[in-house]
Amino acid sequence: MSETDEAPSAPGRLRRVLPHGRRGRLLLISALVLAVAGAGLGTWAADTWPWPKDRYCWGAWEEDGGPGFLGDEAFGDDDDGSRTAEETVPNRERPTGSCEVAIDSDYKSSYDGDDVSVDQKVSVEYGPVPKAAEARLSMVQDRFLGGDMVPLPDGLPGTVNGRGGLLVLPKSCDTDDGRPTIVTLEASGRYSSGPSYTQNDPPDLGGAREAAMLLVAAANSGMAAAGCAPDQPLRVSSPVYDLPGRTESVLSPSDDVCGIRGLRPGTEDVKDQIGAVTRDLQTCSVRGDRDDVPHLDLAMVAQPRLAAVFDGIVGERPAARGWRGTGTTGEERVIVRADCADRPLTLLMGASSDRGHLAAFANAVAARLGCAPIAPKGAAR
Repeated sequence: MSETDEAPSAPGRLRRVLPHGRRGRLLLISALVLAVAGAGLGTWAADTWPWPKDRYCWGAWEEDGGPGFLGDEAFGDDDDGSRTAEETVPNRERPTGSCEVAIDSDYKSSYDGDDVSVDQKVSVEYGPVPKAAEARLSMVQDRFLGGDMVPLPDGLPGTVNGRGGLLVLPKSCDTDDGRPTIVTLEASGRYSSGPSYTQNDPPDLGGAREAAMLLVAAANSGMAAAGCAPDQPLRVSSPVYDLPGRTESVLSPSDDVCGIRGLRPGTEDVKDQIGAVTRDLQTCSVRGDRDDVPHLDLAMVAQPRLAAVFDGIVGERPAARGWRGTGTTGEERVIVRADCADRPLTLLMGASSDRGHLAAFANAVAARLGCAPIAPKGAAR
């Protein structure tokens, strides 16, 4: 969230203190059994656990109740680690919140004896989109509209991949000034071995559909706490379709990218990835082949609630002479909104302000959907 929208950080309300590995639990269970037996208090029923399972993210997720990061398998074969959780719960007066589940494990490598450290996090944020245009685009476009994102299933307004996603909540959760409230989910992590080796190592969410289920469960709990939940909770009942394509290397600056004729990166040593290609969403990204630095991000959004995230920041004039609709151009962004097939399309470009790239993309989208070109002839080069 932006600095103006973010609530002050509250102390963590939920922190795990019991042992998390199987070995630690067995020792604790043994001690409890001996204590109960010695005190003459009888025996436990066969189906009774000594303590309730932990719940995370405003009660949305249960320990051992889904992907591996919620169970003992998060700690690997050595079964040595801890899982902690911190959260700030949204409410009616302050409808913003966050929760984070962290996995930490340190051990000696059985292969070379190096010290190994694994730090992983699953983070959720709940709150309205930022007021400022740049902050809003940076949050939504840069993080959740790349070529690795696809639509949420069941018509839910948002995007998802195997590492997280974004969901736009119903209008009942909008702010007084009309900004939509969103819930985001992101997995991140780092694996370090020895003094110099480090790599990204996010926790396993179990795939795009499982990530969607985690996201929707957190959204339902957040809406209930904030007092804006719909009569029926949101649900994920279908598979995630249109999974992203593979990343492909681009061999020449004159090669087409994103599967669009005439859309050329103008540089070499890059790779592209095509995400969704539907009537509601189309995404593509171009990255450095070696360093993964963004060169171009393109997205078309037509799903009404997801497109509402960009209301108020599109501008009131055409992006340039001859363009249909309205739009604004920044140093590294362009956003355009234009009618197509009797509904508005929002077209976004990040990591570049070259309107020629967006023109090629916009006109290809328009042709696919069966409407007139959005950019003037000759704008795409």
